[in-house]
Amino acid sequence: MAATIGGTIRVDVSGGDFAGVYTGDFAYDDTYLTKAGSESMSINGRGSRTRPGLLSFNFRFLDFVTGLTPVTYTVNDVDNFPNAPVLLFENGIPTQFALQVFSESGNDAFGFLDPKAFFFALQNGTNGGDGIVTLKITEPTTEPTPVPENSSPFASLLAFLGLGGVHLWRKSKKAN
Repeated sequence: MAATIGGTIRVDVSGGDFAGVYTGDFAYDDTYLTKAGSESMSINGRGSRTRPGLLSFNFRFLDFVTGLTPVTYTVNDVDNFPNAPVLLFENGIPTQFALQVFSESGNDAFGFLDPKAFFFALQNGTNGGDGIVTLKITEPTTEPTPVPENSSPFASLLAFLGLGGVHLWRKSKKAN
């Protein structure tokens, strides 16, 4: 059964002036996944063995010029959109993103690369660093609706007797 699945992105940058935790989110439709072996998914599904189904990518990181202001980067900011970003899976579990985002000057960028690595360059390419990427599926927040059950055997007995009474009443009415 196909489902829209959401997840979170966490990048831990451990050193330098830009050390910290940077986060984001993503969503995909698993309709075309076989959930066997290595698979990949993009917005449009173009490319060798890449399936369609990526619905969104949002990542909150620093602006390229100052490295101070948080900016939310989306799929539209990714280099080679709509063929990228690419979400990679192993046996139906998302393992990493493959994407790059460049500044207008081309001197600054960040990228999610293999294996689960994050690299960046800011402030006209003079500062940079790296981090570790963790993807996590978001658990559903709604609980399944319970199926109503009979409140007691006594209620079932009353319902049965009531139906029997209606049947006898109709039968006696036809006889008259």
